[in-house]
Amino acid sequence: MPNEINVNRGTAITWKVGGTADMSMTSLAAAAGVQGSMHTLPDPGSRVWNWRVYTKFATAPVVGDMIYVYGKTSDGTHYDNDDGATSGSVSAEDKLRNLTLMGVLIVDEASSTPEFSTSGTVLIDAAQFAPVIWNATADALSSTDADHGFELTPVPDEIQ
Repeated sequence: MPNEINVNRGTAITWKVGGTADMSMTSLAAAAGVQGSMHTLPDPGSRVWNWRVYTKFATAPVVGDMIYVYGKTSDGTHYDNDDGATSGSVSAEDKLRNLTLMGVLIVDEASSTPEFSTSGTVLIDAAQFAPVIWNATADALSSTDADHGFELTPVPDEIQ
């Protein structure tokens, strides 16, 4: 009988205020972006990762507007853009060009009450990683720190 290959989810790395790594999406303006601090991934570690971003808006957003989720990687010396390794604002929309588009959060309700969230799976084989969030909506995000975050969970294969 052949061996089974099971999924063995690890502990999530979180980018948020007070998270494993730093990133604040709090009050992120429309047509603006933020990047998290670069985090050194476990070595050896998983190449497969599940990610999730969640947020709330300050005012009712427009249905169909989008927030783009990018991944920024580094070997510890060279970064996918020159916005550095610390958490902070994306200096220009053009700084997204060399990043990996991981997914899009599409506004599905014109209300500031619910949490908006989306997730996906990404392969990461770099030494360091940081999420980059671009708010392409017409509305700012909420001013409450706990309303926002990004999670990256390793999903290594486990052969039985």
